Amino acid sequence: MNNEAAMVLEDTVSFCERDGLDARLIQMLKQCVPIDLTDDSLQIEAPSRFAYSYLMRHRETLERYLAEITFSSMSLQVTVAMARGSEDSRETAAPIRGVAAEPSRAGEPAVPDAPDPGAGTVAAGMARVAIPPIDLSGTGSRKVTITNTISPRELARLRGNMHQQTGERGAAEDVRRGTAAADGGNEAPSAAAERDNGATSKFTFENFVHGNENKHAYSSALRFAAMADEPGSCTSLFIYGKSGLGKTHLLLAIKNLLAQDKPYLRVKYVNSQTYIDDYITGLQEGRVAAAMRDYHNADILIIDDIQNIIGKTQSIENFFQLMDEFIRNNKKVAIASDRAPKNLGMDERLTSRFNAGMLCLVSEPSYEMKLTILKRYYETTILPASAPGRERSGGNALLDAIRQGTGRLTDEHLSHMAQVSGTNIRELESFCERCAGESFEAEQEGRELTGDEIDRIANEYFDSAHKKIHIDTVQKVVEEFYHVSHADLIGPRRTADIKNARHVAVYLALEMCEMTMSAVGASFGGRDHSTVVNSIRVVEKRLKADRTFIDDLQTLRNKIRLRS
Repeated sequence: MNNEAAMVLEDTVSFCERDGLDARLIQMLKQCVPIDLTDDSLQIEAPSRFAYSYLMRHRETLERYLAEITFSSMSLQVTVAMARGSEDSRETAAPIRGVAAEPSRAGEPAVPDAPDPGAGTVAAGMARVAIPPIDLSGTGSRKVTITNTISPRELARLRGNMHQQTGERGAAEDVRRGTAAADGGNEAPSAAAERDNGATSKFTFENFVHGNENKHAYSSALRFAAMADEPGSCTSLFIYGKSGLGKTHLLLAIKNLLAQDKPYLRVKYVNSQTYIDDYITGLQEGRVAAAMRDYHNADILIIDDIQNIIGKTQSIENFFQLMDEFIRNNKKVAIASDRAPKNLGMDERLTSRFNAGMLCLVSEPSYEMKLTILKRYYETTILPASAPGRERSGGNALLDAIRQGTGRLTDEHLSHMAQVSGTNIRELESFCERCAGESFEAEQEGRELTGDEIDRIANEYFDSAHKKIHIDTVQKVVEEFYHVSHADLIGPRRTADIKNARHVAVYLALEMCEMTMSAVGASFGGRDHSTVVNSIRVVEKRLKADRTFIDDLQTLRNKIRLRS
């Protein structure tokens, strides 16, 4: 089972539960088996064709969650489990909603799938095909046939792809079984396979966009991975910050780098829900020690979203014991949370341990970093995917046509997008995809994407989108935070505390208010362009050297947004 695919599937289930989606959909997702996670798709195996059909009806919602979880546009590919006695046999589901692969049987009623609201009139020359009858009761008495249409040529092509994929999976399974037999039944992937998985994963240090807001966490994670096999060095890494800022990416980057460069280390990577499930399952079955063996045997333990474990009374004591063991044995642990150790209510010794180790805050991205993220994602992901003549979907002309429907985003577009967008990096990249698609639609009409259209899209993604922030609000918040008067902030006095507050206020005003440098300078006692530039330089230099200052700036941003 692909570990990253399993984690993404678990997160998708959590998102469905969070938003209160249909319980039947959630249950079907829980019964699915994660198969593979690539740069642009998640492949899962549905337990039945009925489950497959139901999942396809909610495909758009699920793919939206996938984009939010993985920071990129992702497609959901679903395969269907075949007969129970043939565990390795799967039927590849067509990536087009409602497509089936076999003719219906005579004498059995056809029950059509739910109509696709986007479907048009079926053209002449299309062949009727159907999914074979499905026994839903297990008794053979209730059967359902789902009928849809597809062109004979497309059907032949899909069948060819299906047979090719089935053959490739069968060959891979034979190799895996042969290796397992040679190793005495141990089916763990080889070191070479682990290195390949780490090298091809999208969650790498090379793919992580870092700036002042997350540079400390990035460099600390890289150092933790580099010194993972050195006893006594960098024994703990604790990354904290709000959801969607890249904590999971960094933890996965550590895992993947270790799998690639140091496969001899035993690395256990889990999210909090997997840890809780493992512990509770062991508790219910009376075999806690066996269920938690992999955790205790690991050289490197990596746990994501630890706050969920701390909040569960059933598993918290076991977690404290595990951490205590790692402390005593000088083993290494990397953890991510939505808050700092001191705010988690952990044992004082653990809090002290994490505070003494590499403790890293990941802050919300500023305008400059959002612009960097958007520009990089547009240039490295969206543009290459839409390049003419590139094979991207196994020859599927329909999907190729959709992906080529990408319009141009200028520097002005990207700058405007950074100004009106929120701070969740997962949403930023999905937002960029959407704007590129809207730009394509505009180009088909012979015009260019407008700022008002970007604002409209942003309002669908971000609660704070296009929120107007007045410079008076910025000045008032900074004055209260640093305990200086308004007259001093905009006046000529140059004591150290006043200069510091003035530099910060100028920096935040330029970042958060839609104003030019000249306009910002004028609002601070008629100062000129060069004075504003100097304030920016002072703040940026301090950001590189002072971690506490980064926290202060983020606190000020939050206060300003709340008052706007």
